[in-house]
Amino acid sequence: MFKNEVTLLKKENAGLLEALKDENRYIIKSIMKSMSIFKVNSYDAQVIQRDLIGMAQEAELRDSSIEKSIGIDIKGFVNEILDSSARPSKIEILLGFLIKLSGMFFLSFIILTIGAYSGGLAWKANSVIFLLYGGMSLVSFIIDGLITPIFSIEKGLKKDIPALITMFSFFILIMISFRINTNISRTQIYAWQILIASGLIYIVCNCLNVKNIKKLSKDKKNYIDDLINKQRI
Repeated sequence: MFKNEVTLLKKENAGLLEALKDENRYIIKSIMKSMSIFKVNSYDAQVIQRDLIGMAQEAELRDSSIEKSIGIDIKGFVNEILDSSARPSKIEILLGFLIKLSGMFFLSFIILTIGAYSGGLAWKANSVIFLLYGGMSLVSFIIDGLITPIFSIEKGLKKDIPALITMFSFFILIMISFRINTNISRTQIYAWQILIASGLIYIVCNCLNVKNIKKLSKDKKNYIDDLINKQRI
């Protein structure tokens, strides 16, 4: 239903990536983590990954590695790729957040309905859960899109910084929710309405995202070849 150019490229890239040597696979995965939808649209990101895989394949034929082809300054190489690529899609960023938000609410209320309320589709609870789930979705979206890419190429303890920020942010959010919880009375929650609404939003946003990606994929471009040729000159 949601199959699009990005889905097809992801499937193709995943197969090609697994065939590479461990060191090349690690470098490519690290580079791709730095290319969130806040920096480049998802279609161009998959095209870039495909080109990186091709570059790694050529390096392996020469008994070399992609890291040697790129050089020491991997960050600089990544920045050059981003500078030469298309800008991020604001529509994709908005749809991406709505997909994450609606997915979070749908899954959370499914779990609550089945696990905590024995299948009941209406129950009394504190309305602070809306703040908690909404806040968790926002924090997760921002960290995945903005914080993690900054440290994706780093080595050592620096790579763990996004995980630490995530845990700290969730801890603060939960503490705030508990504090607010004591001052708000329980209210009737109609889980079936939330499940229907979040499910519909999830489906509609995914459909809109497919259309947006098809629009983004019209002008195909090879970003890596231009950079490699530039380095060889």
